[in-house]
Amino acid sequence: MKPDRRTFVGKGLALAGLAGTITGLDSSAHAQAETSTGPSFASFGWEVSNLNDNGADVYVEVTSNMTVASIDTDISFMLTSLPASAGFAEVLCRGAVSRGAPPNFYSGDPGASFVSPQSPNFGKTHIHNPNGLNVGDDGYLLQNIFLSVILKTWVPKGGTASSTSRHVSGARSLVLNAGDYLVFNMGHAGVPGDAEMQLVLQYTLT
Repeated sequence: MKPDRRTFVGKGLALAGLAGTITGLDSSAHAQAETSTGPSFASFGWEVSNLNDNGADVYVEVTSNMTVASIDTDISFMLTSLPASAGFAEVLCRGAVSRGAPPNFYSGDPGASFVSPQSPNFGKTHIHNPNGLNVGDDGYLLQNIFLSVILKTWVPKGGTASSTSRHVSGARSLVLNAGDYLVFNMGHAGVPGDAEMQLVLQYTLT
């Protein structure tokens, strides 16, 4: 994700870039090594508190060659305190593969965005805007992004009915090699709050 896309100024796990609290929600129990070539499952969750026009990432190394059949993702946002005034809250959530190396991050970006190269298989985007609307976009298609979800909700001053969540299933037939990394970002804008992401991967070792 590029830092100028909107105003999103905004062991195995590594965390980056948030002046708040990030909590890993997975168990620390040692997993039994996979020896079967049949379908396997793995899961983890992470939560970011004190989202306030900033963001954070989590990334993990792939240690075996595999084909991912699906990644089921639950993402939710909720207030942790009443807002000073009514307004929107947005959380842009993305997941990607960083091939052969840990991901890079945009220096100085409060949203902690990871660097995604332009896809070589598509040209740049073009905007048709005859009504002079305020339009923002990435400018090109991002390579190796398999998850891109926006949570957006109106938050009244009293906070009623402002929580929001999404469930997404995707990334079918995603080929991963040992030494690749999965990286996830949650970047926030608007009314502060808390965001959580839970993921379940179904995969087959190759």
